[in-house]
Amino acid sequence: MTWPRSSASDFLVGVVVSDELVLASTSPRRRELLNAAGFNPIVIAPSVDDGGLTIRASHAREDCCAVAWFKAAQITRDLGRLKSLAPTSRIVLSADTVCVLSGRVIGKPRDSAHARELLESTRNQTQRVVTGVCLIHLADDSRTMIADCVDVHFGAISDRQLTEHLERGGWRGRAGGYNLAEIVAAGWPVTYSGDETTVIGLPMRLLVPLLVRLLRVREDES
Repeated sequence: MTWPRSSASDFLVGVVVSDELVLASTSPRRRELLNAAGFNPIVIAPSVDDGGLTIRASHAREDCCAVAWFKAAQITRDLGRLKSLAPTSRIVLSADTVCVLSGRVIGKPRDSAHARELLESTRNQTQRVVTGVCLIHLADDSRTMIADCVDVHFGAISDRQLTEHLERGGWRGRAGGYNLAEIVAAGWPVTYSGDETTVIGLPMRLLVPLLVRLLRVREDES
């Protein structure tokens, strides 16, 4: 992964035993963010279809956290599966990311044509990217939720840049149809204020200290 400003090593905390943390997501970017910070989670894909869940632009922070909770709760309830794959896990982590533009929520594009439509609408516009995170503590089923927002401003994206992006599949599986690190590296006219990892999929500046504290607390209690 190419990092647009800060290095992933900014978050480095040392490797955590893999089966202490379960990532309820198949997003390779979220796993890369955790790996870069020194965590090595077990990945278990949730079966929740978040495409059928409604996120309201005016309540994006709360709704993203709710969707993240649905995903994490589904994995947590599936105790037999969890015990077989990660028998000593203590925390299940899930997240959801959306973009809000002109009062409407933009999720993942359905196809290349939809991705083009979404990205063309962002020219000379500012999006708000929202990521909500849910952590479920397996010892007592308690939960912790956090959310972060970053404003991303797009300048005059050229037709060539957009076509190249679509042809290489850079829109697939990504909220808003893009990965921030990739489009910055490709020279897109993009600026942003806030934590770039929130746009990539996990708000690491908020999440890492929280994870470290929670895992250490659980270790001390045991």
